[in-house]
Amino acid sequence: MILTVSFLTVVSQLLIKKGVTQLHLDSFSVGRLVDIATSPYILGSLMLQVLGYIIWVLVLSRANIGYAVAFSGSFFYIILPILSWLIYGERLTSVQWIGLSLICTGIFCMMNKGTS
Repeated sequence: MILTVSFLTVVSQLLIKKGVTQLHLDSFSVGRLVDIATSPYILGSLMLQVLGYIIWVLVLSRANIGYAVAFSGSFFYIILPILSWLIYGERLTSVQWIGLSLICTGIFCMMNKGTS
């Protein structure tokens, strides 16, 4: 279930990116709220977020929050940059990739129960 929430979050973020790119939202104005609110990509993203939230409530009822957040976050931080590179051609610098690696290492440490 944790991977499902992470997957829904990643897809949701990609849909938001598609929606704002299609709407050419270089700047925000109150008049653009209708465009945003009626964009099928933004609405689809919102529906995925709501579904993910419902599943997340179930996850937290059964799992340790530290583990659940670490596991979900690691998937999110690894998959989203890769998919945004593949789909949108976005690039990360080598320093940013090193930062992501450090985050993932920290998350792995959080997930590791170790011995106590």
